[in-house]
Amino acid sequence: MAVDGFDELFNIVYIAKKLFDMRKYELVKSSFSDLLDLDMYYENMYSLIPNLFEHHDCNYYENRGVELHILSDPVIVDFYVLAGKYGKRNNISDADNPYIKAAEEETRDNLNISHELDWMLMGHTEPKRPFHSRLGLFISYECGCLDLGVLADRLIDLYEWFANQCVELSNILDDTMGGLQISLCEELMAA
Repeated sequence: MAVDGFDELFNIVYIAKKLFDMRKYELVKSSFSDLLDLDMYYENMYSLIPNLFEHHDCNYYENRGVELHILSDPVIVDFYVLAGKYGKRNNISDADNPYIKAAEEETRDNLNISHELDWMLMGHTEPKRPFHSRLGLFISYECGCLDLGVLADRLIDLYEWFANQCVELSNILDDTMGGLQISLCEELMAA
């Protein structure tokens, strides 16, 4: 016997647990409805996605049926700044920087989940404005096949990856540059 909406219900609990473990359970309270049904599942996931990152902008292009989400957060910005410092310290260009390459690979692994989703990661090792490093998501709703719950789960994984890499890079730079402190990344991991 199949239970209608079982996968969606399980995914809500799974994502809520991941956010709780990240100490971001307030996102569950602010994004999820108390009503559990299949229609609310997609609405919950749709409202969670922009709340995962500190900065979010969204535009819908009706002529193409595409929604563009621009997502950024201090963990992404700090990651690229730290990766740039690591590259300078080791005389590695941004194009050859293993951390920048790893960010592209991790994003590819997490977001190449559907033909309905395309993405672009824009990282700047010397940002000129707040939230200059960002992730662009292009979501096509032409056939409606993209599971927003899977996308939310993958974005959570990506956020955690950037936070962990900030800590790793901060530790490497602390050891090699005489005590460089990146408090935001340390606070994220301690929270």
